Amino acid sequence: MARTVSEDNQVKGILQNVIFAAKDSYFKILSVQVEEDDFDWDADELIVTGTFASVKPGSTYAFYGQLVTHPRYGQQFQAARYENQLATDEKGLIAFFSSGDFAGIGKKTAEKIVDALGEDALDKILADPSVLTGLVKPKVADNLVETLQNNMGLERLFALGHKVGLSADLAGKMYDRYGEEAQTILQEDPYRLVYDVDGLPFKKVDAIAKTAGYEVDSVERVKAGVFAAIQNACFAHGHTYLTVEQAKSAAWSMLGNDLPDPEAAIDAALGALVAEGRLTYSDNSYQPKDLALAEKTVADKIEELFSKRSDVAADTMSIDDVFVVPDQLQLDDVQEEAVKKALSSQLFVLTGGPGTGKTTVTKTLVKTWEALVRNQRDRDGHDQEWLKEHRVRLASPTGRAAKRMTEITGYEATTIHRLLGISDGDDAEFNADNPLSGGLLVIDEASMLDISLAAALFEAIPKTMHVVLVGDADQLPSVGPGNVLYDLIHSSKVDHVALQRIYRQGKGSSISTLAASINEGHLPGDFQDKQRDRSTFLTTANQVPSAVGQVLTSAIKKGFTADQVQVLAPMYKTPAGVKALNQIAQDLFNPVKPGQKTLQYGDNVFRLGDKVLQLENDTERDIYNGDMGEVVAVHNQADKGVSADALVVDFGGQEVWYTTKTLNQLTLAYATTIHKAQGNEFKLVILVLTSQFKIMLNQNLVYTAITRAKEALVMVGDYDAYQYAAEHEVPHRQTHLEELLEGTAKAVAQKPTKSEPVIKQESPAAKNETVSTEFVQQNEKNVSHQPEITAETSLQNEKTGSDKKVLSENCLTAAHLAAGIDPMVGMDNLSPADFMPDNQQSLV
Repeated sequence: MARTVSEDNQVKGILQNVIFAAKDSYFKILSVQVEEDDFDWDADELIVTGTFASVKPGSTYAFYGQLVTHPRYGQQFQAARYENQLATDEKGLIAFFSSGDFAGIGKKTAEKIVDALGEDALDKILADPSVLTGLVKPKVADNLVETLQNNMGLERLFALGHKVGLSADLAGKMYDRYGEEAQTILQEDPYRLVYDVDGLPFKKVDAIAKTAGYEVDSVERVKAGVFAAIQNACFAHGHTYLTVEQAKSAAWSMLGNDLPDPEAAIDAALGALVAEGRLTYSDNSYQPKDLALAEKTVADKIEELFSKRSDVAADTMSIDDVFVVPDQLQLDDVQEEAVKKALSSQLFVLTGGPGTGKTTVTKTLVKTWEALVRNQRDRDGHDQEWLKEHRVRLASPTGRAAKRMTEITGYEATTIHRLLGISDGDDAEFNADNPLSGGLLVIDEASMLDISLAAALFEAIPKTMHVVLVGDADQLPSVGPGNVLYDLIHSSKVDHVALQRIYRQGKGSSISTLAASINEGHLPGDFQDKQRDRSTFLTTANQVPSAVGQVLTSAIKKGFTADQVQVLAPMYKTPAGVKALNQIAQDLFNPVKPGQKTLQYGDNVFRLGDKVLQLENDTERDIYNGDMGEVVAVHNQADKGVSADALVVDFGGQEVWYTTKTLNQLTLAYATTIHKAQGNEFKLVILVLTSQFKIMLNQNLVYTAITRAKEALVMVGDYDAYQYAAEHEVPHRQTHLEELLEGTAKAVAQKPTKSEPVIKQESPAAKNETVSTEFVQQNEKNVSHQPEITAETSLQNEKTGSDKKVLSENCLTAAHLAAGIDPMVGMDNLSPADFMPDNQQSLV
């Protein structure tokens, strides 16, 4: 969220130089020669920062904002808005037009324009470029209008946006999208922004509309409010539709108190939105058009896959002839069946928890497909181009997961965005008209596929391609609307194999048994008992920071690095949340050193060597929400030759620059939300759950968290929170995809009871299996999609009864903390090497 800058101060001056101009926004740092100010500025020049259009050195500007003190660079002027001090009398306008900025216009032509149009020449030209007809040549007129629009049009939009409460950043994005039409939209059709601009709150648009004179019961306002209410509810709960009752209830909550006859107004708005094509209506439900189209696209494309077979012979006999089990791996019967079904099906879904062999199946599948293709090439005499057309393609929703997929299979894997050629704000390069090439496509981490990304993916898949989706059905669902993996699994038309036998984390591992118990809806009886690979410490929410600090201190002494340890919590806020825990972990893993470079942005102070997290997708730079990296360089504006603050982050060999305008994409990563950790595994996971987080607690959340632990798990918090999470399933999502696949209009099915997993000790042959990937999800930066929880309100939900199961030797009290008792119970004499199997082979 953009910070509001006050207008306590004013300064007027001549622009000397543009010190820095962001490439991806209108943010600039200016050097201004001061002429007038209201804060007794003594120096000749002043640094001014803010969002500006194309400003010209030598021109005079008035800036309105606040004089601030930067912790490193001293006093600067933070501009909330600005005005070009262009003289608007005839003499000033003639000088402006003949300044040399407008090709083909000298002093005589400038005088001709001003004589004809008067002192309102600029307004008249911007409002109606045809007024230049007969005054200048058409080419000169076109250049003049374009230059004015690019400069003054944006300046005026910034001024208008400020007047109606629109941030300069958003005004700039509006101008990029609408051009000169942006001002007209703000003044005459502001509710259009509800339909066109993702993430813009209805209340913000409503406030803008009120300044434009819209009444609370205007038709356009009610329609926009109803649409926003339905769309917000879908994104908040992951639904792709709302029932009629839910839609009306959401709309009533958004608008009801303002309308004289809410029921009639909402009914009329729903009808109008359907007629306009913004909503669809079927089976007693309303869907935003984009979500309805996405579901239909996925269903239609899957039908197309079923309608045509690949030209690679993948029958049982052909598969048996070339079946390849790589790296001396050993497959059980279910895993072998999965490989054969995947190769013989146009669309196949493979699911399983951690350690069940998804990686083994994927590696075998890829190697056997490659053998099938080579065999057919040799038999039929195909050329190398044919071989290329049937190659393996691998992708995952996140860069980190794609990298692990490459390491596991030996084949190049990419993000789905990169596979499809999706750049920020652009349509996919690969689509129905320009499909992907390849014969086999394997998508890992399929649990995080929302319906929109799935639609883009399936639209680009050619009819003859084999498609395999791999994921863990028990982990958290996608961030965006939809329940794609669930719907495909429960469709009778899609082949599916669920792996249940657990091979990895053998030799007495208790993490797998804990995960199995949680999936069954309860905590195991030994939840608080000392285990070789996990420990439980019961604390209050206020004791969490001290407890986590001691666990981290002990882990660091035992040799664990920041990359090997991950602190997880459901939310950012509260003393037990991610934000507070990150500060503790940063000071322990990367304490301030003499001469160490730092850079402050908001509440974060980044240090050289920090572990950091990307918070949103940036397809242009090929970095994605959830990617973790390390700060490898800090550039301060005060440094010689440096024009602005910047960080350089290494994401697994890819170095990415962050300026002050993109630092909002970055945060510390010593502690993260559970959502952000999906798809990653860590030697040691420290999980924090308290009843303050109750509104977010469910089986999928805690299952996802504990299965991030590869070798050791430390659970901190209160027993009731863990018990509540284990006993509560994630709310079911309302979608139409399964119905579309089945060709029916049945009611939404309830989530079935989970089958009981089988725990099996690892076999010697299975020890060589490489760690499988799980899935990554969620952009929690969009806080509007998450309920607000405060420490005060959440504490009311904490249980205080005496029926808690507490073992005193494991209950971490304030006295224990004060006494400095080592909280790494059950790991007292272990080092990182102790967690590794014999011969340093990977756990399976």
